[in-house]
Amino acid sequence: MSSTFLRAWTSPRFASAYGAIALGTFLGFAGPFGSFQSLAAPARYAFWFALVAVGYGLAVATLQFLRPARPFARLPIVAAIVIVGLVSTLPMMFVVAWALDMVFARSTPPRELVSLYASVASVQLVISGIASWPSLAQARPAPPAEDLNVDRFFARVPERLGRDLVALEAQDHYVMVHTRRGSALVSMQLSEAIQLLPSQLGLQAHRRWWVAREAVAGLRREGHQTLIDLAGGLTVPVGRTYLAAVRSGLETRDA
Repeated sequence: MSSTFLRAWTSPRFASAYGAIALGTFLGFAGPFGSFQSLAAPARYAFWFALVAVGYGLAVATLQFLRPARPFARLPIVAAIVIVGLVSTLPMMFVVAWALDMVFARSTPPRELVSLYASVASVQLVISGIASWPSLAQARPAPPAEDLNVDRFFARVPERLGRDLVALEAQDHYVMVHTRRGSALVSMQLSEAIQLLPSQLGLQAHRRWWVAREAVAGLRREGHQTLIDLAGGLTVPVGRTYLAAVRSGLETRDA
């Protein structure tokens, strides 16, 4: 029971709460932005603890709102925290403007909103780090090596071609990349391209050809040659040494 209790109170989420308490204590002690001169100690600590609590809640809500977005999920943790901080600063700025008016009778004219945003952001970024770090660090496993390899492959392919591969064709020290949007010559060996692409995405049909499984429209014989008909009208020869693997791979796809 004691070990369970200890694990709960030393969990990352509780550590995050301790960080928020420590920040509220520090701000109450330091009294930044004129609060040291304007408020007695009890009121000053209450003021800053309340603002830190609201900022913490806004940071958590912002993180939950942004997390489903794939571009956000791909960001490094520090970059994600900065985004959370800058976005959550916007509603926090209006909370602070209201608090200044209520506590100090100090209204904020529209022309001062930019400077107020910068001041609030300087604290809200710290709060966002405290609130977001445990969740982001736990929820972000390293991306699979396969995904990283695919990204490395497509980083060398013109964006206009997209990612819907049809076939790869070896041409000396280059690869002609065929997609449903068109074709382009890329400086890469066919063997290197095949290593970068997931095995389930396609198969090698010839020493000079790789084909995407989903682009295969049919397999046929023409004289002594076996051919693959691909989406978009492309026809690829099947090398004798690859024929069994091609048939097996297509049977697996159609099963």
